[in-house]
Amino acid sequence: MRVLLVNPYIHDFAAFDLWAKPLGLLKIAGFLKELKCEISLIDCLDRLDPSLNEFLKGKAPKSSPFGSGQYYSEEIIKPDLYKSVPRKFKRHGMPPGLFKKILGGTPKPDIILVTSGMTYWYPGVFETIEILKHKFPGVPLILGGIYANICTKHAKEKSGADIVFSGNNIFEILKLISTLTKTEFDHSRLKKDDEILPYYELYPKLSYITLRTSSGCPFKCSYCGWYLLEDKFHQMDPCLVVGHIEYFNKKYDIRNFAFYDEALLYNAENHVIKILQNVINRNLQINFHTPNGLHARFMTLEIAKLMKRAGFIQPRLALETTKEERQKQTGFKTSTKEFMNAVECLKSAGFAPQDIAVNILIGLPGRDFSEIKDSIEFVAKLGQKIFLEEYSPIPGTNDFESSGLTADSDPLLHNNSIFPLFKPEDLPVIQSLKKLAHDHNQKNTIR
Repeated sequence: MRVLLVNPYIHDFAAFDLWAKPLGLLKIAGFLKELKCEISLIDCLDRLDPSLNEFLKGKAPKSSPFGSGQYYSEEIIKPDLYKSVPRKFKRHGMPPGLFKKILGGTPKPDIILVTSGMTYWYPGVFETIEILKHKFPGVPLILGGIYANICTKHAKEKSGADIVFSGNNIFEILKLISTLTKTEFDHSRLKKDDEILPYYELYPKLSYITLRTSSGCPFKCSYCGWYLLEDKFHQMDPCLVVGHIEYFNKKYDIRNFAFYDEALLYNAENHVIKILQNVINRNLQINFHTPNGLHARFMTLEIAKLMKRAGFIQPRLALETTKEERQKQTGFKTSTKEFMNAVECLKSAGFAPQDIAVNILIGLPGRDFSEIKDSIEFVAKLGQKIFLEEYSPIPGTNDFESSGLTADSDPLLHNNSIFPLFKPEDLPVIQSLKKLAHDHNQKNTIR
């Protein structure tokens, strides 16, 4: 059976490849490989695809020293809801001409699986599905992923997919594929879920690996919707995790690994500590990245020292705000005192102040801008690098109720680039806060 997997375009004002790969899609591919299916992958966001550089005559965007980087992008017409936003709107990913050329050399599949990212990226998903439907009419197409799960009704009515799959049970997806293609799978071939690797071998070239060593999250922050996607928290066997890391490092010379766990430091004694001890004992020369932000509450000097020895680069701490009342309202992910303890642990372990990064949340409904300014200046005095994380309203979360949106609102309004701008008078304040963070970062870098 031939299966075509597609990671679609992003339509947005800005997008950056922060060590992101479609893990759900690649995990399904791992299962399909075990079932002896013929699998093709077209990742419209693959910056390192040799055909992209060839198509662009050697002008594809370059990667950073650690593997992240800008996507190739082209300006496109803004959706009507964004007409008043004074920014260029772009398609991020390979040019449509290249996508169609690759499809032209792809054997007709028996089924197509398309994933989706942020809810407000759905126009890129729609464009991708339209191109696929035109090329392979009559071939069943299943849409899954974050948008399909969070905005299922919208996706069913408007995406053009034959089936919109909500949920994350891979065995249910396999059952659906089996039904639609009238193919019987020999499930006796399958290993345990954790033992099946995401099928990264489908990529012609790789500079990093995205890691999720757990599913779900033990917490329920008011602004985060991860529990809507995975309602049970499960951590992989540390030995399996290290085996995966060593496999990609030794076989494909991958040096950069990004943890995308929601709670990497939770239950540390039985999980991340064992992972890092094994990485160190096996003398793996690699770099680890934490773009999601780490729970400061669980940081200890032992963990910090292991992180330093294992090769963590600019570890990020998730502070969000220094205002105690807001910390409690949003789920009390951490306190300012716990955050400062985490910073001291990292510094004692050998991380320079400017080599520690901090996430601060901007745009949360009801938050006074002075609170964000205070948080920025607090972190700046400590010498850390500041990342302003713009809030995106997620249907089903507690904070969504106070966002002014409804479940039937166009998902384009979830966009974190425009949600804080609903009040035009706020734009200068937001820009000044971004400049404040940028200036502090520059000063701390020079220092």
